[in-house]
Amino acid sequence: MRRRLFLAALMMVSAGCASAVYDSLERRGVDAKAVLEGRVRDAREDALAAAAKIDAAAMALGAATSLDGPALARQVDAARAGAQDAAVAAQEVRLSADTVGASGARFFREWEEEIALYETAAEREAAATRLKAQGEAHKRLVGALGAANLRLSPALSLLNEEVAALRKNPTSGVVAKSRAGRIDAAAKAAGDASAALRDAAAEADRFLAKLK
Repeated sequence: MRRRLFLAALMMVSAGCASAVYDSLERRGVDAKAVLEGRVRDAREDALAAAAKIDAAAMALGAATSLDGPALARQVDAARAGAQDAAVAAQEVRLSADTVGASGARFFREWEEEIALYETAAEREAAATRLKAQGEAHKRLVGALGAANLRLSPALSLLNEEVAALRKNPTSGVVAKSRAGRIDAAAKAAGDASAALRDAAAEADRFLAKLK
């Protein structure tokens, strides 16, 4: 009799422990989801901000080809400031991409642990299917951020190269016009980077929709 009571008590304790573990994992999963959602929203905003900054820098540089004298010097200064702002924004995107990857890894790891504790096969299968879709969307987001970062570096280098060249003769309209082709190439690279950043922001929106 005592043995049966002891076994019954042991089973209750075990069940309580399992429940506690399940609750703990669920809370962890929710926390991980909230963190990931916040990181993705930040990355989206950083990508859009960087796109706007690099567009502005390219526009400022392009405007220099039609100017001369002091007006050109002022425009070169504006282009230089714009390129610096774009570089800072690009760094924010790189950091955001890293945090989206890290927080995503935590989210998927913790929810995989939780799914294993679901009571029925149907629940586990449904949760696994949803998690797979979220994982694929996350992979596309990380890839889009990576693609944007790959375009940012050469675009910024071209912008800085042209700004540096114009600063050597900041009031010479002849020099500015002679570099029009190179400046156009820099603007094209900046436009490609901007488009990639906006694509990454769109992927962030699609991932957030999957995460709900």
